[in-house]
This record gives sequence, structure tokens and C-alpha cells, in this order.
Amino acid sequence: GYPEPEQLRAMTKIGNISDKGEMEKETEGSEFLETLFLNDDSRDLIVQTWGGTNTTARALKSIEEQYKDTAEWDTIRKKVSDKLVLYIILDQDDSYNEYIAKNWPDIRILNDQSNFWHFAYAWKMHAEEVNSKLHGDWMVKNILNGHGKLMDMYASMGDGKMIEGELAEEQRGSAEYLKNNPQYDKYDFISEGDSPSFFYLIDNGLRSMEDPSYGGWGGRFGVVNDKLFRNNVLDYDPYTKRYEAEYSLMRWFDDVQDDFAARADWAVADTYEGANHNPSLTIKEGVDLSVSPGEEVTLHAEGKDPDGDQLTYTWWRYFEADTYEDSKVTPNKVQPEMAGDLQLGLHRELAKDEQVDTIKLQGSDTEAVTFTVPDDAKSGDTLHIVAEVQDDGEHQLKHYQRVILTVK
Repeated sequence: GYPEPEQLRAMTKIGNISDKGEMEKETEGSEFLETLFLNDDSRDLIVQTWGGTNTTARALKSIEEQYKDTAEWDTIRKKVSDKLVLYIILDQDDSYNEYIAKNWPDIRILNDQSNFWHFAYAWKMHAEEVNSKLHGDWMVKNILNGHGKLMDMYASMGDGKMIEGELAEEQRGSAEYLKNNPQYDKYDFISEGDSPSFFYLIDNGLRSMEDPSYGGWGGRFGVVNDKLFRNNVLDYDPYTKRYEAEYSLMRWFDDVQDDFAARADWAVADTYEGANHNPSLTIKEGVDLSVSPGEEVTLHAEGKDPDGDQLTYTWWRYFEADTYEDSKVTPNKVQPEMAGDLQLGLHRELAKDEQVDTIKLQGSDTEAVTFTVPDDAKSGDTLHIVAEVQDDGEHQLKHYQRVILTVK
């Protein structure tokens, strides 16, 4: 089911790359974006920005120059602003702050300022428990060997692949780089710091596209205002025993890498039956429920697997994403302090005697889970309960379903 190379080449355009932040020239890429921004498809258009927003800014500037002094300008600006969602991996040039934010303030922005580092060069700073599928032995077995021409091109530490034009000290495929950076082993994961912007779009049942504050494979974002989201909120890391912004991304690494390995298998499987595929999951009671304080709730999950694999279930509360604040848990929805080094991200140490989650889930490893809505839950509070189903096929793939319970 992958597109042919020719199809991908036909839709690939070169944007504003002559200099960092350059947005004066119209380019094939900016004109391509301009056409997309102005078309009559009213669906959200997600613009993933991996190096800087200048090509996007040039497209918007061209629209402004064409329409600003016309009677259509207000309508056009609203149409474009209502459609676009920019997922920005760091502000890698000034074009967002200097042009887009000032002239197009109603465009929705997901701004990953720090978490992407943790699927990039900062991964060696993690607790080892989240890194098991980033090491060379796993990479060789599941990605690098025997997975066709595409994966033969995939880069890893010290693999001998040189990148034309790259600085010698940044040639991570070289033996010299491994010698100078002994924390890495041959074939270790290098970096995919831009990938969270793609993970955000994968429909895995976590529903993060409904609201960036829900959290998912692309991380979890705090609300700066109704148009701007930043990953400045904290998830509890059970391995470091503290709240960390980066754990909202790190917590998914195993699942993401298993999914990647399955896709690598799909690239070389001769038949559909020759590879594993994700199960699906539905909740009998629905995924948006109204509940009362003190009410006992039971939820039933039904998983299906296209390969006929055996399925297991896990339920857990994503308490950091919901709005009910446990009376015995210090609220973590606060503006966190910087940890100093950007790559360390944002964190807060666990307060003395602080509990992490006070709602007990009965049957959390079965198809049905039962729990009691807290007596002190207030009207409008939400509880986020996540069901996971996992198969027992190659790479043990998952699907999720987030149930959001709102207190009456």
C-alpha cells in the first residue's frame, strides 16, 4: 500500500532554503503551500515544520500581498486561519515570531520547544527503561537488516553512511564519531527529533488530534491561549519519580518503535498475511460519558485483530491530562521551572508524601474495568481512562481508546 516513488517525487517541492529564515523570494514550495492554503477544502490542514517556518511564512505573505487591499481580505484571512494548524519543531528561524505570529495571530500553533530533543540527541539522558528499542541490537534485528532498499538507506550510529555536505564532526555514521562519542554503540538510534509532528497524525485511538492537551504519540501540550499550545505541561515519570515535560513523549517510545518495525516489515512482505497489523478497539459504553460524583463505573473493551492474534488488555488513567485534581495529589498543572539546559526539558520533583494517582482501577488487566468517580469531583471535571489492546504477533502491536468521563 505504499505510494510509488514517482508519486512522492511529483508532490515534492523545494521551498525557501537559500538562507536561514529567508522569506523574500517566492519558491516552488511556497507557491505549492499557497495553493493548498487557498483551496476550498475546509478540513484542517496540518503543516509539519521541521526546520523553520520561512516557506510557510512566504506562502502566507504572498496571500497577504495579493488580497490585503481588496474587499476579500478579511474573508481570505479568516478562511486560511481557520484551516491551518502549524506543528512547529523548535523556532529554527525568526519567521514565525517576526511574521506569522504578528500578522496571522488566529492560526493554531503546536510549538514543540523542547520535547522533540528526547526523540533526538538527548535520548541517552533517559532512564534506560524507555530506551530498550533505541539500541543497536534492536535496530539491527527489527529495522536495519532484511527490510528492503528503503531501510537499507536508514541511518544509524557508526553504520558507515556519510551525508554529503555534512560537517566532518557531525558525520554520525563514521567510526571517528563513535570514537569521539563513546556513549553510543554501533547501529544505535541516531535522532528523529522531527518525527513527533508525524506521530501526532497517526490515528491510534488516543484522540490527541481532538485537543493537543490530551496527549499522544506527538506529546502533550499546554494551553497558552486558544490558538497557541506549547509542551510545557508535565507527566509523571515512574522511572525518575518526578514530573517531566519530556515524559509525555518518552512514555510512548516502545509502542512507537514497535509500530515502526511493523511498517518496515510491510515494506518487504509479499502478502498481507506475511506481516503483523494493529488490532482495533471499541468501548461498549462509548468514549464520551457523563458521570456523577461517587458513581461506580464499569467499561467494557472489545478488541479485534485482523491477523487472528491473541489479545490482552490494559486500562490506566491518564491523570495528568484530565482536569479532576486528586485531593491528595499536588496539582501538576503549573507553570514548571526550566531545568537549565533546554535538552533536559521541564520538570518538577515529587512533593513529600505526594501520591500519584488515587483512583483505583479494578480489572485493569482484563476486558472490563471498574472504578468509582471520586466523591469530591466537581461539575465539569474530566477523567481520562485509556484502554489498550495488544496482540501477540510480531512486535506486539497496540491500539488504544481514550474514554473521557465528564462529571455532571
